[in-house]
Amino acid sequence: MRIEIREVDEANIDEMISVCNPSTVSEAYKKGVEIKRTWLLEMLRTYGDVGFVAYFNEKPAAQLLTYPEKADPTSLKRENVLVVNCVYNPLSEAQRKGIARKMVETLIEKAKGKYEFLVTHAFDTGEFLSQAEFFRRMGFREITKEDLYYSFSGRKLKEPYSGFWKDGEEYKRSNEDIGKVLIFYEPTCPFTYLWAYRAKEIVKEIAPELEIRMLNGWEHPEEFVSRGRNWMLVNGIPIKSLPIDRDRFREEIKNAMGT
Repeated sequence: MRIEIREVDEANIDEMISVCNPSTVSEAYKKGVEIKRTWLLEMLRTYGDVGFVAYFNEKPAAQLLTYPEKADPTSLKRENVLVVNCVYNPLSEAQRKGIARKMVETLIEKAKGKYEFLVTHAFDTGEFLSQAEFFRRMGFREITKEDLYYSFSGRKLKEPYSGFWKDGEEYKRSNEDIGKVLIFYEPTCPFTYLWAYRAKEIVKEIAPELEIRMLNGWEHPEEFVSRGRNWMLVNGIPIKSLPIDRDRFREEIKNAMGT
């Protein structure tokens, strides 16, 4: 058994991306991959690092994705905060080998002295140990049950990261959004573009007359933030479910159109 942790560079970007590939790769997912690849190159060339790939018996098995909070135009842009976007190890034969722990330990050692805080929104994938529990075991402290941070200085971090993966905030309906559909995705994960594309296709089935806009939240931060960081609005109403829950998603869209 051989485990190796490597920093992501321009030579192994595709290996990092491949860790999360679904069993069936659609054209929409490929588009999401191209968006992520472009973003990764920008982060590498601007900030120098984006995380790690773990290799198990020389095969890419897990990844840990990071970026400075100040890089995200929709965030609080704190200079001393590094965002841990996700850590993921889907390869069954590589699980329970301490790979994710080793990646985070490597990150902590590398980030020490460069940042004061690591921060993450530990969304639940429904697989394996929950990310929140994993990070707690790694010494991260809670801000909320899903928002955690690691402090190098011992100081407390009070405000969580305000990124894409969090649930949307309250949004006051605007006349500007009535009769329209806004769908946001982010460049850090191909699945956000895939979900946005699927959402657009479902809306077109239900209400082909509606104007639909798909927007990269990092390229249109003011539009995303002003909509309460909600990933999708139909007729000025935030949609909370995802296209993977097709029946609930369609019902939400129909209800929003009738409001």
